Amino acid sequence: MACAAPASAAAERPGAGPGAWRLIYDGACPFCHWYCQRFAGTLTLVDFRAAGTAQLPADCDPDRALLLDTGAAVLSGAAALHMLASSAAARRLDRLLFGGELRGRALYPVLRALRNGYLRISGRRASADGRSIP
Repeated sequence: MACAAPASAAAERPGAGPGAWRLIYDGACPFCHWYCQRFAGTLTLVDFRAAGTAQLPADCDPDRALLLDTGAAVLSGAAALHMLASSAAARRLDRLLFGGELRGRALYPVLRALRNGYLRISGRRASADGRSIP
């Protein structure tokens, strides 16, 4: 996890359903963009490159992982995908791939490696401030 928030904290906030959640992703990555656009209309989508650092939760690095801000917690990487797969906004593919925590933890590093490889091949920087890809 790239953020310090516990994964179980999202369930503690009553009424904090997906409509109030923010999904923070890399809009320069076509894979991230495609996946996150599937949640348009049910979540607030934030492209971290366009939004700037003011929109980011403290102590979180969106270059390292997809972020899901539920208001009660900030989840990253596989934990974020698992929470999304468990939400009403999820589709069958989301539930199949990320509904199980172990599957999500196994698949997320592969997805991140594909993203980083694409950014390197396409000559794009990892983030707007020029940090290199981890």
